[in-house]
Amino acid sequence: MFSQKYYSKISNTKINQNRLEISKKFVNAYLNKCENDDFTKFHEFTLSKRLEKFFSEKIEGSCKKSIEMYGKLTVLNLNSAYLNKYSKDYDPLDLYIFDAQSEKSQDIKYISVWVYHDQNVISGIWISKEKPLGKSKPKDDDKKESAL
Repeated sequence: MFSQKYYSKISNTKINQNRLEISKKFVNAYLNKCENDDFTKFHEFTLSKRLEKFFSEKIEGSCKKSIEMYGKLTVLNLNSAYLNKYSKDYDPLDLYIFDAQSEKSQDIKYISVWVYHDQNVISGIWISKEKPLGKSKPKDDDKKESAL
């Protein structure tokens, strides 16, 4: 379970630029795939097995829902970055939160991406009106907002 007590903010000077760049490129690749009805695999990114399975089964529906609800989404800039240290037994996980703009919904403010430190594996993406710090980790079947 992810909650705010497990996150610590990463100062701007200590943000891993490689993982930041990967997360931003992944968000843009996902948005481009949705806009272009391209439901093929993400060959240029390493995805967690859970996320890979989700995309192989549900990317078309996820994209169509996202376009229908939000219209064109634009990533504006990095809002903040956090380190998730919920257990010493697991690979540390960075959360990158980007400011976003939606064509159809003024409520949508953020696109968040989780990236594991080991091999920069992408664990999830979430389009939301709030920062996901106080919420449980997004589940594949979360219908309240776009969770992947």
